[in-house]
Amino acid sequence: DEKREAEHMVDELLREEAIGLDIETTGLDPLLDKIRLVQISTLRETYIFDMNHVPVSVLNPLLVGAPIKVIHNAKFDASFLYKAPGGAMPEPIYDTMIADQVLLHQGYARSLKAISKEYLDIDLDKGEQTSDWEAECLSDAQLQYAAQDAAVLLPIRRILDEKAAELQITEVVELENRLVPAICWMERAGVNLDRRLWDELVKTAGEKAQRLKEALNLSVAEHTMSGLDLFGNAAVSVNWDSPAQVKKLLGDLGVQIENTRHATLEAHRGEHPVIALLLDYREAAKKVSTYGTDWNDHVNKASNRIHPNWVQIGSATGRTSCKNPNLQNIPREAAYRNCFRAVSGNVLIKADYEQIELRIAAEMAADARMKKAFYDGRDLHSVTASYLLGKPESEPVTDSQRQMAKAVNFGLIFGMGARGLSSYAQNNFQVEMDEAAATTVRRRYFEAYSGIKNWHELQSKKLETRTILGRHRILEGEHDYTNRLNSPIQGSAADGLKLALVKLWETRDQVDAYPILTVHDEIVIEAPKEQVQKATEWLKRCMEEGMGEFLREVPVAVDISVKDSWG
Repeated sequence: DEKREAEHMVDELLREEAIGLDIETTGLDPLLDKIRLVQISTLRETYIFDMNHVPVSVLNPLLVGAPIKVIHNAKFDASFLYKAPGGAMPEPIYDTMIADQVLLHQGYARSLKAISKEYLDIDLDKGEQTSDWEAECLSDAQLQYAAQDAAVLLPIRRILDEKAAELQITEVVELENRLVPAICWMERAGVNLDRRLWDELVKTAGEKAQRLKEALNLSVAEHTMSGLDLFGNAAVSVNWDSPAQVKKLLGDLGVQIENTRHATLEAHRGEHPVIALLLDYREAAKKVSTYGTDWNDHVNKASNRIHPNWVQIGSATGRTSCKNPNLQNIPREAAYRNCFRAVSGNVLIKADYEQIELRIAAEMAADARMKKAFYDGRDLHSVTASYLLGKPESEPVTDSQRQMAKAVNFGLIFGMGARGLSSYAQNNFQVEMDEAAATTVRRRYFEAYSGIKNWHELQSKKLETRTILGRHRILEGEHDYTNRLNSPIQGSAADGLKLALVKLWETRDQVDAYPILTVHDEIVIEAPKEQVQKATEWLKRCMEEGMGEFLREVPVAVDISVKDSWG
């Protein structure tokens, strides 16, 4: 009887253009916990389905296809519905949390309680949120709490849509809503971690950090006249993790510095042997603290894989971020990335957009010379090196010359001054360039790429930036000059990659493969070995088409590799 009544309710709800949808669960993990209630609202009333008495499959006609499902933090609800026995991914989705983020160009999300108060002046009572949702009989207070969360969703959506239209960002909101299922898909797929390799790395990093700490103490003893003990060991001990102690010690050694930040130490690296040791120690210590053994705790007991929390809008530019754990922060060293491996019988296929931020800059700035280089399929770093060095384009450039141009391209595209470029080139690309040389380089660069120079001048006067799609960001003050340049470029790159993920999701029936992670300009998928060619073509096509919807005058290039591991 309850099932038939639920089916009748679903038939009634199918007539709606949009419904509010919310769920209550027994926990936060879709693989280990289950749905207790599903609440569905119209503008007139709210229905509550108890999953202890009605199977999730009864709701599938509502979940798949019309009406639009309006959800707050849709990734959470969609993940549970997607993984529930007999369940399905709800589509299409309108996520009020994500839409609110787009409106406010924020890298952090607001709660349903917060936006209900702002947009509807309704104070949602969250007292029952942590109550016992596994109880045999739920209380009236629990049911009322569940119902009110669903009831506010449609009115909030109407207000968000009006504001999005006023700001001309409706297309951005639509893209983000289409992306939600793809993010759920990637998160639920998870990543396989070789725990044995990881534990070996953690142990090696710890041993290296300890050796470097001992070498630091010994070096200080030799240089401060504080001497060694009778056994030749350092008789001094410094807390190398204390910025205050390190700064004082370097001052005693004759190196006066403003602070002990990485960039500052790099700039003074050659002034004392202790500084190089200290930088090496910090790198090893960071690996111990950031990538320690607790990463094994992130391996899900049900799937034996890591399912990180992918944050759909993780910055004001629109880029995604990742946490618990942060896969986007894994060192690029092969040793670390080799720990993330395909399971037996599968491979990992990694695809990167080639020089995508420079391609976007060329198009947004309408720089004829830069666009032509890309259109002709030339390597922009080599082209830039030729211009800066006054060499004929037909004459090849050396690796070191290309490295110099790479630092210049990535530094100046976002408006660095001569001092910043000098530091950036040395710290990030190991290219020696003093401030005078950087000044000359900047002048020659903007002579070569006058379109970029003109675009910089135009952007410097704007209080609002836009991506090619229209994602906006409001900026104030002179200190936001860099953001006036990088927000439209990085944001456009983010929009293109997000559309590529959407295309992967919407054509997933073409190949037995799935995305497992993304890092700004990179997507990694896992696929069976026997489908490598098909999966590779699928990934490349979706990435080219996704970014290609925004880049019309500059070709999109994707570099693909197939390996057993991410490394």
